Amino acid sequence: MGELNPDEEKKILESAPKGTMTLLIIFGIAMLLGWMYMYFGMFLTHGPVN
Repeated sequence: MGELNPDEEKKILESAPKGTMTLLIIFGIAMLLGWMYMYFGMFLTHGPVN
């Protein structure tokens, strides 16, 4: 890979970490879906405590 010129290096360093944010959003959605499955699918289907 070639050397970056100062303008390209500055652009990269000032940009937001898009890949990290994408992974965080995917992980958050997966955790939310897992929690909803546990709560609505497993906990509430058993009914009230006898």
